[in-house]
Order: sequence, then C-alpha cells, then structure tokens
Amino acid sequence: MQFTLTPSGLFAPGRGHGKPKRPLKSLMVRVVLIVILLPGTQALGKSADKALTLASVASKHIHHPREKTFMKRQWGVEVLFVRQTAAGYMLEFRYKVLDAAKAKPLFERQTKPLLTHAESGAKLVVPTPAKTGALRNSNPPHSGTTYWMFFANPGKLVKPGDHVSVEIGAFRAEGLVVR
Repeated sequence: MQFTLTPSGLFAPGRGHGKPKRPLKSLMVRVVLIVILLPGTQALGKSADKALTLASVASKHIHHPREKTFMKRQWGVEVLFVRQTAAGYMLEFRYKVLDAAKAKPLFERQTKPLLTHAESGAKLVVPTPAKTGALRNSNPPHSGTTYWMFFANPGKLVKPGDHVSVEIGAFRAEGLVVR
C-alpha cells in the first residue's frame, strides 16, 4: 500500500473514485510514541534523543496556577496568547490591561520587547518599518483594553506548539505556548 503526504497529513488510498482518503495521523502518532517510549531505542540515535530533549523542554514550562494571578497583581496585565500571523512570518503577542498604572512600564518607547524561543534559544525582536514605526503599542495604556505587539519570525522558526517567553524591560512572561 502506498501512502501520500498532503499538507493536511499522511493518507492511505481510499476506495472507489473520488471518495475521501482516510487520515493516518493518529496511527502515526501512536507509532512515534511507541518507538520513543520503548526501551532499547538506541538504534534510532539522535532522533530519539531529540524527541526526548523536546519533551523535557516542554515539561520545564509547567508553572504554578497562581502565576497568572501574580502577573495580574504585579503588572496589571493578563496575557491572552501568542500566535502565528502573516503566513507564519510574524508572531502576535496579545495581552489585556487590567490596571493602567501598573502596566505603564510595558508601554515605554525606550524599552525594547524581546521574544525568546525556548527550543532554539533564538531571540526575536519587534520590527520597526520606516513608514509605520515599531509594530507595538506605546501610547499610554487604558484599563480594560486589549493590546498587541508583533515579533518577526524569520524563516518561520517558531511553530505552533513551541514554547516562548516575552520580556519587556523587567516584565517577563515565561512558558507561553504558541498557537
């Protein structure tokens, strides 16, 4: 049986003419998990080590549930998400201001935001095009308003499911998972 790789996953040939093909993603995930979890996978070498390293990196980012409360109390913001945008070449960081006075340091123009990719250690910056300026909000914050900033993602380095941390001056949000 031949398998075909499409943008939506791995498929086996279907029956009949024009009928949809069956997805084999769940089967492939099970096979990968069995291969990784079985003892004696030394024959796989670096690929098994890399998978285990990525799993250990992912487990480092499990935080205490009260960390979000600390962020709200200390900085007056609630982090909403980090996601890919602009066909994957940009990352959007979105947050809601709960207390404008506490969140003011995040909006200072002199402070340069930095997004760090946990898996590779790459540090991504907010681009500053000549016509528009920095792709972030720097006007005084207002309570109850949602704000954004974009980070360059050259070569689509950061993918959905990866872990990142955002640093804006003394503010630091760690263990964010990219959507």
